[in-house]
Amino acid sequence: MSPANPSPRVRTLIVEDQGMFRAFLVEWFAARPQFEVVGAAASAEEGLRLAEQLAPDLLLADMHLPGMDGLGLVRAVRQTRPEINSLILTSLTDPLAVTRIRESGVEGYLEKDAEPEELAEAVKAVAAGRSYFSPRFRDTFEREGGKPLAAGKILSRRELEVLTHVLRRLANRDIAELMKLSARTVEFHRANVMAKLNATNHAELVESARKHGWSTGA
Repeated sequence: MSPANPSPRVRTLIVEDQGMFRAFLVEWFAARPQFEVVGAAASAEEGLRLAEQLAPDLLLADMHLPGMDGLGLVRAVRQTRPEINSLILTSLTDPLAVTRIRESGVEGYLEKDAEPEELAEAVKAVAAGRSYFSPRFRDTFEREGGKPLAAGKILSRRELEVLTHVLRRLANRDIAELMKLSARTVEFHRANVMAKLNATNHAELVESARKHGWSTGA
């Protein structure tokens, strides 16, 4: 009698800008036969490219990446690969991070200082399509009442100013002229505003800004 076919391995993509921690994750997964690391990236841009090329089942992403952050990466990946399950890793568990993560729709969240046993529990759950949020995350969420933070606590002063102009549907070049900034700088702030308010278009931005207590002028 031929042996039963083994279950397919979970194709895993790691996006982490810290080289030592990225190497640890690659080795950690390599020791677990149910997983297969198909790629490891140091930036969100590289991670997005690999996600499109390699079609992983599981995405592990650092919350704080240069340029686009981990939540922005997940949102971008799901534009073309909505079936990918995502686990966010970070060093921080502050109310802002908790609010953004809960609103992002990712399947899981875990602190980087968690024990390896908890990492195993988290990746097993998320790979199976279940949610996993660390006890520390859940405690912070319950303490804050699950309420979205005011936009003024989420965005910097410069980002709030950009938001005001974006809600008026001004183009980047017009905002740049008003704020005496380069168009590239405005584009950077605008991308951060969209990411922090979990918006992908103007309608979503208006709704998110209103939900966070910011007057849209409507």
